[in-house]
Amino acid sequence: MHKRKLATFYVLLILVTASCSTSKKTVSAPLPAPVRKSLPPLPESVVNLPVTIAIQPFLLEAEKLAPKEITSAGWPGYLNSGCDFRYKYRFIRSGFRFSCSNNRITVAMNGNYQIAGSKTVCVMNQAISPWVNGSCGFGDEPMRKVNISLVSDLHFTPDYRLRTNTRVDKIQAIDKCLVTFFNNDVTAEILDSISASINAFGKNIDAAISNLRFDNVLEPIGEKSGRKIPLSTYGYLKLNASEVNLGPINFAGGNLDFMAGISCYPEISSDSSNENVSRHLPPLKGNIAGNGFNLSANAIYDYTTIDTLLTRTLRNREFDVKGEKIKIENVMVRGLDNYKVEFRISFTGTKKGTLYLQGSPELDLATQTITVPDLEYDLNSSSITLQIGKTFFNRQILERLRQQAKVNVSELYQKNKTRIDSQFNRTVADGITLKGGTSQLRLNGLVINKDNVQVQANVTGNLALAIAKLPGN
Repeated sequence: MHKRKLATFYVLLILVTASCSTSKKTVSAPLPAPVRKSLPPLPESVVNLPVTIAIQPFLLEAEKLAPKEITSAGWPGYLNSGCDFRYKYRFIRSGFRFSCSNNRITVAMNGNYQIAGSKTVCVMNQAISPWVNGSCGFGDEPMRKVNISLVSDLHFTPDYRLRTNTRVDKIQAIDKCLVTFFNNDVTAEILDSISASINAFGKNIDAAISNLRFDNVLEPIGEKSGRKIPLSTYGYLKLNASEVNLGPINFAGGNLDFMAGISCYPEISSDSSNENVSRHLPPLKGNIAGNGFNLSANAIYDYTTIDTLLTRTLRNREFDVKGEKIKIENVMVRGLDNYKVEFRISFTGTKKGTLYLQGSPELDLATQTITVPDLEYDLNSSSITLQIGKTFFNRQILERLRQQAKVNVSELYQKNKTRIDSQFNRTVADGITLKGGTSQLRLNGLVINKDNVQVQANVTGNLALAIAKLPGN
């Protein structure tokens, strides 16, 4: 009985102990997942640029293809249209007048024509009477007047070839030719013959235009856009074009004008190597609206490039605190873990040496400034305490450094705008030039990595392409 009570006591003791230990046990919370920073999603960029093609030389060649004079077959002999009627005509045109609106070219010309005809009486397909002659525009009689206009509809194919459909639009006789003594108005027949001849000329024009190789014109552009484009000291840009569109074509002052649009996803890096170069522009597609360019690009910079930018920005900035004067001479940056960097600042002045600081650079989207609000002295800086004195390490000096370690993106852009814009004004190839400039540069994101710095930048501006000459085959 005693043993049974003792066993019961031990069981209760174990239960009580277990319950007490359970109530006092602390369950550790799971560690928070490490923060992973990334740039915002990259929006599609659009470059809409006006294109001007000097087409006047081609128009002069096109006019040479058109005969100045159109005559009936066998001129100056007669052309028999039947047993009882024969005729001959001659048409002399003026120079061409070109216009183009919304992909339709109109070619207008004036002309003069003369006609002569003869009529007889036929029996069983044999002439049995003398020919009776009549004419308009021969001798002292002035040639009759006629106005003619051609139209040609233009469009580009997906492989950047130009196609046209040229034909007579209107042909209007100002002076009709009525040969009264055999009561026959032959104006319509003559105009039909002239129209057929001009339509044949239009086919020749279409064939000549179809041989124009615009793909040859754009091939160097495609190759250059497939390569990295230098952006002064800001690295190298690759467009990564995904789509090309064209607006309506118009003609003025000897030039064809239209708007070209390129959709792309650009990349910027400090690496100038071209390992993957696209040789051609993507297929040509539909219409566009708007003008100018709006480029958003993700940029990756190594710390050597960051060193150069910061040194250019901060060099020669001076401090004067409690008699200690220093001037920043050089800045070097090294990536650390947890989105931090180490700054190594070489300075001259009352004392000279190198400061080591650590901090986490931050981008203020509203003010477009990059600051290091948690900038602190690195332990490596203690080695120069004896060189410049403890005064230099007080909080006032550190606060000054925080204020100076600030990059205003807008100010930096304005300072380098001329240099940046120079990259948008260049000769792309023989007879092909780009002109333009930027209007604004902003940063949309900043990520500090141990090996590099990632930035998303947005730049807007205007750009124009001029093609001074057209290639042939």
